[in-house]
Amino acid sequence: SGQVTVADGTKEMAKRIERVLTNDPGMGVVRHVDAGYPEAILFAKKKGVKVPMQ
Repeated sequence: SGQVTVADGTKEMAKRIERVLTNDPGMGVVRHVDAGYPEAILFAKKKGVKVPMQ
C-alpha cells in the first residue's frame, strides 16, 4: 500500500500533509511496539508516542 498526498501550497493542505506525515509513520511505530520490538518501545517512550495497547 502507499500514500498519495497533493501539496498545493494552501494552509488547509499544509495541515493535512502534517497529519499524514505524522500519523502514517506513527502507526508503524505503534505496530512495532505492539509486536514487542525493544527499539520501538524505547523510541515510543522517548518521543511520547501514545500506544493504546499499553
